[in-house]
Amino acid sequence: MKSSVSLRNVYNDVKNTLLGQFPEAELEARELLQAALGVSRQDILLGREREVSREQLDGLGALVRRRMEREPLQYLLGEWDFYGRTFAVGEGVLIPRADTETLAERAISFLRGKSAPRVLELCAGSGCLSVTVALECPEAQVWAVEKSPAAWDYFCRNNRAYGDQVRGVLGDALADIPILPVDFDLIISNPPYLTAEEMADLQPEVTKEPAMALDGGEDGLDFYRGLTARYAGRLRPGGMLAYEIGMGQEKKVCKILKESGLQNICQTPDLHGIIRVVSAENKFSRPGGELE
Repeated sequence: MKSSVSLRNVYNDVKNTLLGQFPEAELEARELLQAALGVSRQDILLGREREVSREQLDGLGALVRRRMEREPLQYLLGEWDFYGRTFAVGEGVLIPRADTETLAERAISFLRGKSAPRVLELCAGSGCLSVTVALECPEAQVWAVEKSPAAWDYFCRNNRAYGDQVRGVLGDALADIPILPVDFDLIISNPPYLTAEEMADLQPEVTKEPAMALDGGEDGLDFYRGLTARYAGRLRPGGMLAYEIGMGQEKKVCKILKESGLQNICQTPDLHGIIRVVSAENKFSRPGGELE
């Protein structure tokens, strides 16, 4: 049975509950109302009266309680936006972040004008990056590798939702994957890059995300070393390897890329001027066209 409620009153109750703990309580309250009650943002902003069921109100209350226990808002909603599209997320997969849009932009810019380029994403998670690149660069042939079965489920769901544009591989990016092509024009990754110290000091919400998607080893660089050693030689002449990095890691990651023999090392800032992407290119080939 449904009854009429004032969305203004419900919104204010939720907002006031969240206000003490969350700086974006207003935004979060709107998101939770939209998800639980099936109302629009405009309905909430205008404080309209709406018919809702007791089950819907109970569901809203349960979401608010879980949020107060510091469960990520994105997990509660079951989805989050990345590069203008919505991706399914939940327990076991890294939440898409705006930081990674810098890597998406770098990849899309690099691929522009290339004929049928091959692209590989390593540590794909939800697939938000590889799916975005595939949709923005429809001529590209895109592969993605993800190790975690939980994250793989979300990758498959998101890939399917956007037309199965990416060829997914369930496997360890740091191990041999024989079904991948020999070489690529672009290899991209947002690998785990938090240091041991940072892992010990995570915000409560971030501790709910999978540690294997966050933990980059003692100095945060384990994956940059491992992936570069394994994949730098998989680039075609002129191909690019591009990483998202943590704040302040650019010098060390640049050194890893330089020592691998890659050239044209580039640092790309995000909208706040923080270096978020480090990339490098393979400029050499052996006689006969094989990669060095």
